[in-house]
Amino acid sequence: MAADTATPLFGHAVTLTATAGSANPAAGTPGGTVTFFDGTIPLGTVPLDAGQARLRIGSLQPGSHAITAAYGGDARHTPSATAAPSDVTVGFSRPCITTARHGALTVAAGEALCIAAGGSQTGPVTVAPGGALALSDARVTGPVSAEGALALTVCRSHLTGPVSVTRSTGQVLIGSDREATACAGNTFQGPLTLEGNTGGLQASGNTITGPVRINGNSNNGTNSGSGLPGEESIPAFRANRVTGPLRCEGNAPSLVHAGTVVQGPRSGQCRQTP
Repeated sequence: MAADTATPLFGHAVTLTATAGSANPAAGTPGGTVTFFDGTIPLGTVPLDAGQARLRIGSLQPGSHAITAAYGGDARHTPSATAAPSDVTVGFSRPCITTARHGALTVAAGEALCIAAGGSQTGPVTVAPGGALALSDARVTGPVSAEGALALTVCRSHLTGPVSVTRSTGQVLIGSDREATACAGNTFQGPLTLEGNTGGLQASGNTITGPVRINGNSNNGTNSGSGLPGEESIPAFRANRVTGPLRCEGNAPSLVHAGTVVQGPRSGQCRQTP
């Protein structure tokens, strides 16, 4: 098992390749499928082609990942697995912001930036098409706007000001309600808009003061595997607390919104409480 790069930038795709050999040459080239794993988390299952399986994935979260592959076998070949994992470390274009920063912040195309524990940003944040941003234990005062981003992750952070994430092509992860995940929910003081994102959407375990719009989000299938245990590929807005109206329309498949408490009117797909 090998990756085309061991140190991809956050939001940038990496190609994983596994080769299924045959202990008996007379049995021919192995067929069937290979499943790739990040630890115990399945990333995707792909068919073998001339004895090789390739998975291109752009949704691995920042940090270290132990990637393995398991071959399911066929009529002439027994199942097998990689003897040892391949290490992939997802990083950023430059060191994370871990102190107070003032002024506008722009994440340019091709860049992957982060604000981590101890870091704060006062001023507007703009993620340009093709950029990627990760917030973890961060504070942001000012509007956040991401349009056409490669990826966006927000975990355990406090954001004051309107947040708009639209037409992202990669994974959008804004908190999680799963106990095993390292991406706990966030606090938003201001409107939250999530529209037209096509690489998978998970926004759960958050507290939001302001109106919320979640419209036209989907999963194009090219960024399978969120890197989080138990996360589905369909758009999800679970276990949030919303003070204000909640509008959900045109999400495909239909948005999962179980466990969300809303102090305001619901409309669209979120009209009924699950």
